[in-house]
Amino acid sequence: MEKLRSKFKLTFLMWTAVILMAANGNVHNNINIVHAETTVYVTPTGSKYHSHKCGNGTYTPAPLSSALARGLTPCSKCFGDGYVPSPEPAPQPTPQPVDPPPVAKPIKINKTSILLVRGQTAKLKITNATETISWHSSKPAVAKVSDNGKITAKKKGKATITATIGTTTKKCTVTVENPKLNDTSLSLNLNQTKKLKLSGCKHSVKWATSNSSVAKVKKGTVTAKRVGSANITAKVHGKKFTCKVTVKKPTVQKVLLGTSSVQMEYWKLQELHISTLPANAMKYYKTSVTSSDPSIVRASFDDYDNTVLLESNNKSGTAVITVSIGSKTAICQVNVAPAPVTSLTLDTTTLTLKASSISSISFRVEPYDSAKYYDIAWTSSDPSVATVEGSYDGSAYAYIKAVSEGEADISVTVGNKTAVCHVIVVKSDII
Repeated sequence: MEKLRSKFKLTFLMWTAVILMAANGNVHNNINIVHAETTVYVTPTGSKYHSHKCGNGTYTPAPLSSALARGLTPCSKCFGDGYVPSPEPAPQPTPQPVDPPPVAKPIKINKTSILLVRGQTAKLKITNATETISWHSSKPAVAKVSDNGKITAKKKGKATITATIGTTTKKCTVTVENPKLNDTSLSLNLNQTKKLKLSGCKHSVKWATSNSSVAKVKKGTVTAKRVGSANITAKVHGKKFTCKVTVKKPTVQKVLLGTSSVQMEYWKLQELHISTLPANAMKYYKTSVTSSDPSIVRASFDDYDNTVLLESNNKSGTAVITVSIGSKTAICQVNVAPAPVTSLTLDTTTLTLKASSISSISFRVEPYDSAKYYDIAWTSSDPSVATVEGSYDGSAYAYIKAVSEGEADISVTVGNKTAVCHVIVVKSDII
């Protein structure tokens, strides 16, 4: 009897556990209740099944149906004489859990605040939406929104963009700024500076130049470095604002020449230095050089060392050299004359002649060739005593003719020099 009570007690506990699990909701309503099966104990080689470990050996728990299937019989010690086992219910398959219905994911918006510059656009996106999305702007004049969530910044201000999905709403605050450069074009002189400012924006500005050799920029301050043009850009919130900078060539205030007058001899070369005020202006302009009379002196510009090359001819006179740079001019007066005679001497300074006789006389000048550029003038202080006549034009020789008894001075003038020979005429029968 004790064995039967143990079996009944085990069966009762198993059914109680099943009922409690069903009451707690751990067994799904659509799953049939699994009937507990009686557990018995068997040995690997025995022919009996037992309600407990009733002897020595290795006893292993097993379902009663499995013991009966092996052809085992009940142990009389455990179950008593006349015990007939009731047919055990067939094992029921383990119920498979049913997945609960999926939980809806929360609806999200990719941005809850945006900062835009006027004219910029941005795209809002809604995720996990299962219904139609409706978009609305609280201030379309500031920021309008399209049916697909595209925002366009219209003017400075703030607006709220609302996305409605069924009963759910998502919002994004849009701030629109309208920055402006204080200048969109600048004209600067070399080395001049100018401050650019981007107003209407409180955020950091990134400055850049398209050509730093022409104009550089640092924190909005532009410095003109070289003649030309460059674009200065201010970038903020991904948008660029541009100012075109033109660096002008310097204005010529004055043309300066090394001298305002030059004295030149025939067939000479001379340089005339040129400069400008300011000094760096000259290289940005074409230099024009002219002569008022090229037959007297020719003029040309040598840009290697900024000089005017003067070249005189064998013609006396004055020519005006005009130098023009930019809108300014300067002039230099060039006087051309033959080389001056520095020395004039006769081959004799005294001469005694008999009446009616003829004698030659010659002169010498320094520089030696200067006489050919001047008229040679021979004169007699008393032609009744002696006369003089040059042999031919340009010749250094002359002939003195004694006329009558007496004294006279024979003179020769070349340029600004004069030489004299004292002539004494005596009677022909004295000498």
